[in-house]
Amino acid sequence: MKRLGLFLLLITGPLFAADVPASTPAPASKAEFVYPDFSQCYEKNRQSVVYFGKTRAVAISEKQAVAYSKEKPSVPFARYDSYSNLYLFDSPKPLIPVKLKPTSELKLGEWLVSMTDNSLVAVNASKIGTNANEFFEFGGVGEVSSLVGGLCCEMYGLGIGDKFFIGSEALGRFIEGKSASFQELGVRIMDGNESVIVDFVDPTFKDAKLKVGDKITLLNGKKVSNVTEFADALKTFKDLTKVSAQIQRDNAWIEENILAPKPIVKKVEPKKVPLPEVKKESYLQTKGFKFDNDLKIKDVARGSFAEQSGLKANDRLIQIDQMPVERMSEADAYLAKTRNREVSLLFDRDDFQFFVTLKR
Repeated sequence: MKRLGLFLLLITGPLFAADVPASTPAPASKAEFVYPDFSQCYEKNRQSVVYFGKTRAVAISEKQAVAYSKEKPSVPFARYDSYSNLYLFDSPKPLIPVKLKPTSELKLGEWLVSMTDNSLVAVNASKIGTNANEFFEFGGVGEVSSLVGGLCCEMYGLGIGDKFFIGSEALGRFIEGKSASFQELGVRIMDGNESVIVDFVDPTFKDAKLKVGDKITLLNGKKVSNVTEFADALKTFKDLTKVSAQIQRDNAWIEENILAPKPIVKKVEPKKVPLPEVKKESYLQTKGFKFDNDLKIKDVARGSFAEQSGLKANDRLIQIDQMPVERMSEADAYLAKTRNREVSLLFDRDDFQFFVTLKR
């Protein structure tokens, strides 16, 4: 047997599955053990099992129901705890609540049952010491959001789909708003005596400054007597890099910054990429001429002056007025100086030369 502590900050009870279904116990001889028949208990509590969308929940008052779910419900909910995966729903219709019985009343070896509309699983739980949070594990698996009850058909907790259940005390604190999770601190806290007490620290939160059992009375000098005051005070300090807490730990009082250090993010200047240079269109190009490096026409734009002048691909420009040209830059330079008059463009086509008059 292996001793268990808190599981997910919850009061957890170990479950032991029977080989014979609890609802139909097998005939037994004097030497055989007779499993308890919990079918009547489920019938008594069946009306307390309700659904909100696809999420199965258990009514805990005439107006509210509680559920355990690792998936966000498809319908609105009143409250959520990120570490225990508990949801609280408000019901528009009157509900028939179950009776919650303290787990402190569980006796050594007492038989329990994990009950849903799909199955009844007989389980066995044992606890040690005076702390209701400590149990031995015997094994077994129940269903998510199952009723976990005893022989008197009272509810000790809510099944979470494994070997454990959330005990009635933890459910009560969640329902009444006397416990809450703070992911920015990596902890869950609950009401204490004129203080709040850390009852769970997220093991994956490496920078958690608080420890289980820490008793907090002040935040930045402001008194916090309960979870609500703690949450309200923390909201006012949200933009600060330091929240100083007065903590009682191991019979000593200490002052601690409970905010995890924010990672230093190095600002990276965006790399400046030069824009591609836009080449200015030459005057001859505006008239539909497209030349290669040898001033041969590569293509004639349809409907352009070049096409209307009868020019074709491979026609080569060799002279403008009386100036011979061999490069496009020479033609552009000459035309740039020529304004408001006609110029003669001399072309060569298969050793046949001809002029084209262009009005500049």
